Amino acid sequence: MNYGYFDNTNREYVITRPDVPAPWTNYLGTEKFCTVISHNAGGYSFYNSPEYNRVTKFRPNGTFDRPGHYVYLRDDETGDYWSISWQPVAKSLEEATYEVRHGLSYSKFKCEYNGITAQKTLFVPKGEDAQIWDVKIRNDGDQPRTISAFSFVEFSFSHIQSDNQNHQMSLYSAGTAYNEGVIEYDLYYNTNDYEGFYYLASSFDPDSYDGQRDSFIGMYRDEANPIAIETGRCSNHVQTCYNHCGSLHKQFVIQPGEEVRFVLILGIGKGEGQRLRAKYQDVANVDAALADIRAHWDTRCAKFQVKSPNEGLDTMINAWTLYQAETCVVWSRFASFIEVGGRTGLGYRDTAQDAISVPHANPRMTRKRLVDLLRGQVKEGYGLHLFDPDWFDPEKADVKPSKSPTVVPTPSDEDKIHGIEDTCSDDHLWLVPTICRYVQETGEESFLDETIPYANGGDASVYEHMKAALDFSAEYVGQTGICKGLRADWNDCLNLGGGESAMTSFLHFWALQEFIKLAKYKGLDADVQKYTEMAANVREACEQHLWDEEGGWYIRGLTKNGDKIGTAQQAEGRVHLESNTLAVLSGLASQERGEKAMNAVDDNLFSEYGLHLNSPSFATPNDDIGFVTRVYQGVKENGAIFSHPNPWAWVAEAKLGRGDRAMKFYDALNPYNQNDIIEKRVAEPYSYVQFIMGRDHENHGRANHPWLTGTSGWAYFAVTNFILGVQTGFDGLTVNPCIPTSWPGFEVTREWRGATYHIKVQNPNGVSKGVTAITLNDTPVEGAIPAQPVGSINTVNVIMG
Repeated sequence: MNYGYFDNTNREYVITRPDVPAPWTNYLGTEKFCTVISHNAGGYSFYNSPEYNRVTKFRPNGTFDRPGHYVYLRDDETGDYWSISWQPVAKSLEEATYEVRHGLSYSKFKCEYNGITAQKTLFVPKGEDAQIWDVKIRNDGDQPRTISAFSFVEFSFSHIQSDNQNHQMSLYSAGTAYNEGVIEYDLYYNTNDYEGFYYLASSFDPDSYDGQRDSFIGMYRDEANPIAIETGRCSNHVQTCYNHCGSLHKQFVIQPGEEVRFVLILGIGKGEGQRLRAKYQDVANVDAALADIRAHWDTRCAKFQVKSPNEGLDTMINAWTLYQAETCVVWSRFASFIEVGGRTGLGYRDTAQDAISVPHANPRMTRKRLVDLLRGQVKEGYGLHLFDPDWFDPEKADVKPSKSPTVVPTPSDEDKIHGIEDTCSDDHLWLVPTICRYVQETGEESFLDETIPYANGGDASVYEHMKAALDFSAEYVGQTGICKGLRADWNDCLNLGGGESAMTSFLHFWALQEFIKLAKYKGLDADVQKYTEMAANVREACEQHLWDEEGGWYIRGLTKNGDKIGTAQQAEGRVHLESNTLAVLSGLASQERGEKAMNAVDDNLFSEYGLHLNSPSFATPNDDIGFVTRVYQGVKENGAIFSHPNPWAWVAEAKLGRGDRAMKFYDALNPYNQNDIIEKRVAEPYSYVQFIMGRDHENHGRANHPWLTGTSGWAYFAVTNFILGVQTGFDGLTVNPCIPTSWPGFEVTREWRGATYHIKVQNPNGVSKGVTAITLNDTPVEGAIPAQPVGSINTVNVIMG
């Protein structure tokens, strides 16, 4: 069943049926103020952190998708009322038509009902800690209409998300007031006039208002039938204590063919409501602010554009996958309709992998995240699995005193730094290739010499931080020479304890290869020799102890008792995605073993919805392997299609030169290709999800946990760098695609270090891999394409064969 379509001209997904089987969400905001909004205008806003500075309420993980950011309309002559978004009033779809356009950092809601067309555009303007509601109401009939408009948001009764769920004293520590078109909401115990002060403002002079939720909605009612809407007027009630809302009401007499327009502003900061009310009463400022958002994404998307025979690939790479990857870089993992801010911070491995995908589009945020990660690394070399970067930022260290109930509590120094028993074996290693990628993209070699402190004292250059990460993994190995599993590796449910992780050793090898390239470029021969020898030791241990000859694949690891995980002789968890893909991606596996391993992946893990993480699922609890054996079969880490490592398989097949297989795997996971089977997928067709139910579960094919997943960054990185093959290096740009044999070619526009490259790839002989000739501005090039002058526009022609 089809609920909408991709509008590639406007970079929007258009929802034409609002009764989709789950909320389809979008993220508004590119800086500090964020709104997570659904296609029915349900959702919540926060400032900086979804756990702290929570602005509006939301009931998570339910079927209601409420409350949200609503505009109600009422025909004051008949008493009939509806909402611009389908929910919460939910007029019959036989009587009213609704359209939602989720764009890049904005969402548009349109309703046509009973001769009235109304539209509401939500976005967060750049440079402001507020959300704009741009509302237009047009009379399409031949008679004047008297229409009342009512806004509604429910304010969080505490800035702390956990208090909203558990701490009722917060009900008695806040209050609302009304001030010339602005509902002001003050967390009374707060000493910060900015972060503890929320508001809803209007560009019009309200006819009535409400600051109390129960006065607006009424007893034994909900957002679908508020008493204020039924009676046609708010109660003008504001007070301290209990539950608070923002509702501003205005009646309009609209002539035939006339359109009225007004603006609502939801934001934070004492005095900000009055300032922005005045600013956005001039709607030209609203139009300019939305144009700035569009320009923001025009600039980012222009960094890499592709035109290929695969429309789904083009649609996702040219807009949606980059957009999702940047969302993950900015908001990490804790602001969605599933994870709604019960904890925040940066996951070490997640942030490092997110950042590897966007240095071309957002070098400033990539650099910031790298510094955050480096400050979250201890001098022993490992990374803190989950941490708040403000803990280690000297400019912010004193901003959050631990005794104040109004700001983020700061843990003690002892609580900040976990020991080796809580360390994940892979976290720190992702940092190495990401730093290399940043320097290759930007050319900022001086970053490597920048001194950054460790989390537990002392400091070192960025380059020395990288060496510490590599050295830690070389030291913490088991009896076979394979990296210890520690608390867990990438798979948080694989808790090997004293066991060993094949995945981590393959990742170690990849990180070493990237670092050796850097050391060679810098001319540091001693480091080249040391880490080349280290890589050789890793390869020898992996090839000797991790290859399962009978199965023809790489095992997943060893338990603390020395039992192998993932062999042909086992009935459960025989084949694993992470170890086999990373063995090839890292460059460790030979061509012969790599092909066998990836054949096993295809034979055992492939489905029409993507690659399973392992198969068959574990059915027998085994605590030597970990919690994964206690997860339901076909769910999450136990035999689901866990999306994040799927792109590792695309890279692996591209490195092996098998473009048809790489594209087969890509197409299976691509959400674009599931747009017409939403009854099976359920989740958004423009967003990758964390996991899809595996074949061992009755809901095989159902997608879960959209948006905040490392899949997006890896999907973007894999397609652009390995399938399309456009890679930046320390001293040049290379083009080495691996595409389906049926592709006659493709075109890419790539911006790199201030120059633009129009790349045209031709495949006259129908090969998957291999380049016979490259020209730059009609001049033959051998090897990498050197960086061209800033501002130059260059033509690159590539012939495959």
